[in-house]
Amino acid sequence: MIYLTHYRTAYSTTVELMADATYPQKVHWFPETYDRVKTGMFYAPHRIAEKVLDPILVKELRENPVGKTAFILASGNSHFAGINPRSKAPTRLSYEYKFLPFTLTQVYAGRTAQALGATDHVVTDATACASSLKALMDVQTLINYYGFKRVVVLTVEDAVTNSVLDFFGEARACLSWKEEQTGILPSAFDSTNYGFYVGQGAALAVFESDDVSINPIAILKGAYTASEDHSNAIGQREDGQGFVRAIEGALNISCTPAERIGIVKTHGTGTKTNNIAEKTALKYTLDKYVATSYKQKIGHTMGASGLLETLLLIDDIVSDERVPAIVNRTEYDETFLSEDASVPQGDILSIAAGMGNVYSAAVLSLEI
Repeated sequence: MIYLTHYRTAYSTTVELMADATYPQKVHWFPETYDRVKTGMFYAPHRIAEKVLDPILVKELRENPVGKTAFILASGNSHFAGINPRSKAPTRLSYEYKFLPFTLTQVYAGRTAQALGATDHVVTDATACASSLKALMDVQTLINYYGFKRVVVLTVEDAVTNSVLDFFGEARACLSWKEEQTGILPSAFDSTNYGFYVGQGAALAVFESDDVSINPIAILKGAYTASEDHSNAIGQREDGQGFVRAIEGALNISCTPAERIGIVKTHGTGTKTNNIAEKTALKYTLDKYVATSYKQKIGHTMGASGLLETLLLIDDIVSDERVPAIVNRTEYDETFLSEDASVPQGDILSIAAGMGNVYSAAVLSLEI
């Protein structure tokens, strides 16, 4: 059995318009992460990661080894994006970084793993926006098949940058300022409101085998990552094939019947294609459940989103004894929640998707 034993989260509800971006749009961000970056001595993604690298927890993990320990940096990419802006004109997000090797995620991972004492296996994951949930499949493999006792997952992506905002704006993947001016609000699975803002966020999670865990928070029952047959590498099939394959894989490897799932943490970008694909897949694979989405509250933290949002759901269930509604729904819905709901019995299914036709799913239980 694999237990979640510690976690830290960082996310922002502060929303600000980046008016000087090539494609003006609002973002969820920590403005202080850009303080002094123009000196070249500070790097925004590292400063976001520091928000979850709790010194007390880092010291505890380093000074209390349990056996073979791995570290995974789920960054959504292999190179943090901020130092090479696509924009020709400088914006408030433009800067240069003097220590170029540390913009490589594997180099940053190696440095962080040393601090955590997690040096038996150090890797990064670049599975786009499914990255941090896909990492749970690796956690499962390392502990169940390779004798690891502890796996530490750090997830952070360089989301609020010129490069990312230009790409998402050009692809019309996020809610634009022009759309918002027509009265559209961020939401998901709704016929009126839709979409998300890009957001900064990070999470640190520690998973341990049952023979060394002392104070478990949740059980990671199983995780699976799949792809789908699609000619468009940044698109999604309307029949939700990729989601279906990931969900069925996670249910199978965790030995969880579909009717056991009570809560779904959706990918929930609120784009028209994702609304169709994800809703179709959930109706095909599951029985009775309630579903929520976090991107409309904290922004799309991209590679960090799958794990970060799962931990936020655990917070809401444990602390507030509720499953939060999807904000800005205009239609009453008891499944894709338009109102907060009491916590049903059963396990949690968390799902995520990433460009490149990748889909991840994980089943967790709070019934320790």
